[in-house]
Amino acid sequence: MKKSLIAVAVASAFVAPAAMADVTLSGAINLGIEVAKSTAGTTPGAQSLTRTLLNSNYSHVDLESVDDIGGGNKVIFHYQLVAQPQNASAGNPGGPNENFNRNSFLGIAGGWGAFKAGTNENVYERMMYTADPMDGALGPGGNLMILGTPGGSAFQAGIAGVVAGNPGAPLGLILGQADFYRRTDQTIWYESPNFSGFSFEIDRTLSAFKTSSTATLPGLDPTVTSIGGKFQPEGAPFYVDLSFEQHKDFFGIVQAPATAGIGIGTSSKDTGAQIGAGYTIGDLTLNVRFEALKYKEDGVTAGASEYKRNAEMFGVKYIVPTGYIGGEIDVAQSGKTNLKTVSDTGAKMYSVGYFHNLSKQSQLQFIYARTDNDKNATYGQAGAPNFGGPGTKDDVLHVSIKHTW
Repeated sequence: MKKSLIAVAVASAFVAPAAMADVTLSGAINLGIEVAKSTAGTTPGAQSLTRTLLNSNYSHVDLESVDDIGGGNKVIFHYQLVAQPQNASAGNPGGPNENFNRNSFLGIAGGWGAFKAGTNENVYERMMYTADPMDGALGPGGNLMILGTPGGSAFQAGIAGVVAGNPGAPLGLILGQADFYRRTDQTIWYESPNFSGFSFEIDRTLSAFKTSSTATLPGLDPTVTSIGGKFQPEGAPFYVDLSFEQHKDFFGIVQAPATAGIGIGTSSKDTGAQIGAGYTIGDLTLNVRFEALKYKEDGVTAGASEYKRNAEMFGVKYIVPTGYIGGEIDVAQSGKTNLKTVSDTGAKMYSVGYFHNLSKQSQLQFIYARTDNDKNATYGQAGAPNFGGPGTKDDVLHVSIKHTW
C-alpha cells in the first residue's frame, strides 16, 4: 500500500495539472568555423595575426509560457539562455560568458499592446538588426560592426560597470560604455499594437545602478531611454523606421578613438538617432540606414566635451530557390569634437553571404566580411584577432550550420 502511494505521488509530480499554462521550448544553434585575419595597424610593435576558431554567433535556448487571464489579456513569460557549445567555460564563474541571460521578461499583453519587464534588446538596436541582410547581424559582417559604436567595440550589454570605484586618475574612475547596439538589464518597456501599419515602442531602464558622490567622483545615475517607431502597412513593399536613444551618465566619449584632449566632466548625455527604409521588388529587398551618434559631457573645465560620428548602411537581400544571398556596405565617417575634426577615424565594412536552406529547420551559411579602418579608427570585425586596434584591416571567412527548433 505504501509503495503504491509513493508511486502515485512520484508520478503526480511529473504530470502538469490541466490548469497550468503550456511551456514552449525553442531556440537556435549557429556553430561555424572561422578563419580570421588582422593586419598590424598603426599600434607601435603590433603584428598581423591569423587564427581559426569556432563561433556560435547568436545561439540561444528559449523558454516561453502564455497564460490567458480573460478579457483579451495574457500574462507572458520568456526566458532566453546563452548557448555556446564551443566554449568549455561558458557560464562558469569567472568564465568569459559568465552571464547566461539574454532577452528575458515577464509581462502582460492585450489588444492595447504589451507591458514587459526584464532584460531587453531595446527598440533602437532592433531597428538595426531587423534590417540587416546578413542573417540579422547575428555574426560576422553584421551592421553592428559599424552602426551603434564609435569604434573599439561592437556590442556591450547591461549597465553595471559604467562607473569604476577605484579612486585613481580621472580616466580610471570613468570606464565608459559607448555602444548603442546593446541589451539592457533593469528595463521596463511598452510595445504598441499595430495602428494601420504604424507601431512604436518605449524602453526605459530603472535607476538600479545609481551611485552616491565620493571625494573623487560625483554621484551618477546611468540610465537608458529608447524610443522607436515603424511604418509598414500590411502587404506594402516598403517600410520606414525612426528611433532615438539616450544614455545618461555612460561617458561613452571615453571610448571614442583618438581621445587625447578629451576632458572629464561631472555627468554625460550620449544620444543616438537613426532613420531607415527598405523596399522589396519581387525577390530583391534593398535597405538603407543613416545614423548619428553624439557623446557629450557636462562640467568639463578643460579639453573637448563632445564627440560626434555619422554612419550609413546599404544592404541587399536576394531570394533564390535554395535560400538567399545577402550583402552590405557600411561606412563610418570621421568623428568630430566640439574643438576639431578627429582625422582618420572613419572606416568601411564590406560583407557578402550565401544562406543555403538544408531543410525548414537547418541552414548552411557562408559569410565573408572585411573592415578597413583609417589609421586612427578602431572598428572591428567579429572574431578578428586585433579587434579594435587602430588602423587594422580585418578579414573573416565564416562557414556554419544554423539549426532552429
